[in-house]
Amino acid sequence: MYAAARRLNYAFVRRCLWLWAKPTVGGAERVSADDVVYVLANRSLTDIVLLDIVAERHGLASPVASLPAFDEARRFFFLNRPAGLWRRNIMLAASPRMRRLEAELVANRDATLSLAPVSIFWGRAANKDRSWLRALFSEGWAASSRVRRLLVLLFNRGDILVQIGEPLPWHDIVRAGRAPRPGDGPASRPGVRAASEDRVTRRTARLLRVKFRNQKVAALGPDLSHRRTLAAQILRSAQVTAVIDTESSGGQRKRLERAVRKAVRVIAADMSYPTVQFLDMVLSWFWHRIYDGVQVYGIDNFATLAETHTLVYAPCHRSHIDYLLLSYVLYHRGLMLPHIAAGDNLDLPLVGGILRRGGAFFMRRSFQGDRVYTAVFSEYLYQVFRRGHSVEYFVEGGRTRTGRLLPARSGMLQMTIDAHRRGVPRPIVFVPVYIGYEKLIEAGSYVDELRGVDKKQESVGGVLRSLKLARQSFGVVRLSFGQPIPLAEFLDECRNEHPARALGARILAQVNACAAINAMNLVALATLSMPRQAIEERALEAQIDLYRNLLARDECHRYRIVGVPADEIVHHVEALGMLDRETPSRLPPAGGGGDILSHDGFTSVLMTWYRNNVLHTLAAPSFIACLLVNRRLGIRRSRIRRIFDAVFPYIENELQIAASSSAQHAVDRWLAHLQALHLVELRGAGFVAPPDPARQFRLRLLANAVMQVLERFYIGLALLSRAGSGVLSRRALLAESRATAERISRLYGLNAPEFADARLFDGFLHGLVENGVVATDEEGCLVFDERIRDIVRAGQGVIAVELRQALEQPVD
Repeated sequence: MYAAARRLNYAFVRRCLWLWAKPTVGGAERVSADDVVYVLANRSLTDIVLLDIVAERHGLASPVASLPAFDEARRFFFLNRPAGLWRRNIMLAASPRMRRLEAELVANRDATLSLAPVSIFWGRAANKDRSWLRALFSEGWAASSRVRRLLVLLFNRGDILVQIGEPLPWHDIVRAGRAPRPGDGPASRPGVRAASEDRVTRRTARLLRVKFRNQKVAALGPDLSHRRTLAAQILRSAQVTAVIDTESSGGQRKRLERAVRKAVRVIAADMSYPTVQFLDMVLSWFWHRIYDGVQVYGIDNFATLAETHTLVYAPCHRSHIDYLLLSYVLYHRGLMLPHIAAGDNLDLPLVGGILRRGGAFFMRRSFQGDRVYTAVFSEYLYQVFRRGHSVEYFVEGGRTRTGRLLPARSGMLQMTIDAHRRGVPRPIVFVPVYIGYEKLIEAGSYVDELRGVDKKQESVGGVLRSLKLARQSFGVVRLSFGQPIPLAEFLDECRNEHPARALGARILAQVNACAAINAMNLVALATLSMPRQAIEERALEAQIDLYRNLLARDECHRYRIVGVPADEIVHHVEALGMLDRETPSRLPPAGGGGDILSHDGFTSVLMTWYRNNVLHTLAAPSFIACLLVNRRLGIRRSRIRRIFDAVFPYIENELQIAASSSAQHAVDRWLAHLQALHLVELRGAGFVAPPDPARQFRLRLLANAVMQVLERFYIGLALLSRAGSGVLSRRALLAESRATAERISRLYGLNAPEFADARLFDGFLHGLVENGVVATDEEGCLVFDERIRDIVRAGQGVIAVELRQALEQPVD
């Protein structure tokens, strides 16, 4: 009778949860073997029923199914047992099923079992100890009560997380713990055998407790303390105290202490679970209105890493949407919400408070001259790391207006390195994140700024006006998570005297290495390589297929490339309003190129942003194409290698590409790919020739992808060579280079705002100085040897005649 009642109760609860609960599941792909045994931390009927439902939905072995090989009716147990009706769960005694299975594993050396720790969170919010009502609706660090679970089911059924951990080889754990220790005596004695069995159970329980705690930290984050407590800790810290002692004089100490408390209030995040839920609801509506989908790649690699490491997410910064989108994705994948570094320009009335309660902490654009603020912010960041929170910040500092990654800023990186060296409980790992948009929300303001209009300050009115965007379609957005960078390992390997600068370069290179290439990127690469940004439809489709073939052959990277047919890509970009179609009045005969596709003036400038997102992916084959396309007879392979070795590192530096290990290997690899696609001909004696005229057009479009980068290099070198060694200062050369680039851009209709970007000229000159090609004399003038003139002469076979002639005309 009792057994029948239990079965009826289980069936009733299962039916209710099946119909009502909407759990998010993480780690289901980890469980594939039939020998799995599930472990839950605390005894709970709703937990085991929910796990049974999740297992059925994901094709996993049911926890209430039998283990025939071990003669067990169920394949789960609870680690902790209830101590009483109203008392919390503790491990007073091991589960009998756990004991029986351990004994069987010891007796049968061939038997195998794996333990899958399962954590179920009924509402995700770490403790803030502010409100009893919030505590009822959220998961804390104490075991979930029956009342809280019921309330979550009734009012928040979509915020239940089931996290399945990496299975542990239980047979190995048991047999390792079963081995007798020295001094135990004969293993056959009953006392020794019992002690050994207890040791095995304690060892297994200890490993499981660590796994459960790590899962909880990864999902909920550590306990959150009051901001007042945090302010007191920062004020008492040695770093802040030392600065106050140095800066204070007379009666200023009290004033400085008040400044510290105020700075903490302005800086610190104040994460609030109700706000997170509100933002999740609003953002879910917003994403579904403006995007056709949010695609995520590579995030599953970090579920286990988050359990044992402090993650620092380092995404590229292209839009205000970046941090909202990343937090949204992490939240829905069951990972801890990060504390996000935001500029104080976003600390607006109403908006700033919402962002702060969503995890944002605010920082000034510049710390220069304020030692107290610098010390407070650095100590705050250390306290965040010390508590085990994940963090997110943009190493570029600000948003890119050109679509390229900006050079890394070292301030936050240096503070992170300092925190690591001071000592934090968990190792710090950087997670590069590439974010690719098919249509940019800030497109209009970016184009205005590129044309010289002053940047508009953020305001509440601007935020409200942005709600009109919900009427538009912005295509698909893609997030790609790259190769993690463990900070300790990087610092051990780094030989650079500026580790923060080297770390920033590594992060940005890894962001680019995991690029997700979308339809807009492919179209922009092709159309902007045409002289008038107009191309026939069939030629565009053929060039898109060529780019995808080249990218798919790149063994050094695993880019995520849109996989739909080329004609669908073209129609998709046209539907987003980024292509104009013109049908010729007189159609060509069968086999012609079809309609003409082009961009208007505004769109043409904007498309450079999408091209620049992924220009690095084709930089190497495009540069090789530049060396071939203007040569009728071809060039020797050895000469291509020499030029590649001399010039391509500057392209890598500008486009944030990981440095090539071997120019010879890179050139040979890409030449083989180009030959396979019939874009070059490899002849005897190491001679490389361009293709037949029918395919020359495709090679020229490929070459034009990075041609403007080479033209900019050529402008700077030609002006330096023409002036002579020891004549121009760095500032004078940069000013003349920029003026010349603007004039050439105007004369030849180059709709690429970054062509005359002074920062790019400065970066190229900085690379020349670092490599010893150019130096500065005592009077501040640039000196060089014949290598500059040799490079200029070599460039004459690559750079267009029109540009070389324009350089011969002096600038007024």
